[in-house]
Amino acid sequence: MSQIITVHSYRGGTGKSSTAANLAVLLASAGRRVALVDTDIQTPALDVLFGDTLGTVRRSLSDYLVGRCEIEDAAYPAEADAGHDGFFVVPARSRARAAGTNEIMGRGYDVGLLREGFDRLIDSLALDVLLLDTHAGFNNETVTAMASSDALVVVTRADRLDMAGAAETMSLADRLGCGRLSVAVNMVPAGMAEERLRDEVGGAFGTRITAALPYAPEMASLAGEQLFSTAYPQHPLVAGYRRIIADVSNGTTALRRGAQHPPALS
Repeated sequence: MSQIITVHSYRGGTGKSSTAANLAVLLASAGRRVALVDTDIQTPALDVLFGDTLGTVRRSLSDYLVGRCEIEDAAYPAEADAGHDGFFVVPARSRARAAGTNEIMGRGYDVGLLREGFDRLIDSLALDVLLLDTHAGFNNETVTAMASSDALVVVTRADRLDMAGAAETMSLADRLGCGRLSVAVNMVPAGMAEERLRDEVGGAFGTRITAALPYAPEMASLAGEQLFSTAYPQHPLVAGYRRIIADVSNGTTALRRGAQHPPALS
């Protein structure tokens, strides 16, 4: 059974897109058929993160939404990152054509096309997982992605502003009836007491942390040229990514928040 997983953060700069990209590659490397969709039309990132793999992007999600192509035409194979031919990336917009984005920003589009596109990708590509990267905060694309999800990964940092925003995300997720909830606290500084962090997040959100992702100086050294999970597969950060995957994808698509709580991390 196919699963839709959405990755979201309330504020920018949390490492949301990097997290989404690494989750997608790890899922695909495990042999699953995966498509990663950049629904962040305003500030896209995936065409840069996967630029060497995708080559020239001529069709995108924006082009599909304004009727210039079918959604399948915007799905680019990225098998070099997965080690097999079942990994696809759908960029938010093409570098060669900005008209689609301009039309969306100026006139809007039929929001129903977005969910229809998700369903068509799942069917036409025979996907196991459709993973959606979203715009920070809330807009039409983000709300549609969240409402379509079987699982929601909320990425936040360990500061009050980020956690206050993440609480709003989870409140909206409850109202939308989103699936299983996973909270990832990213860029945790070395030396921060994890038990205190868990207590603070548990108190703020009424839920546990799925993964405390450590700050990794090696991320900056990569400069976006390579995904972290590929460059440092044994790093504790990658172990955190795998923990998120285990939390949201092990036959849990039918679970809803509050229906069942998995055991706390050791």
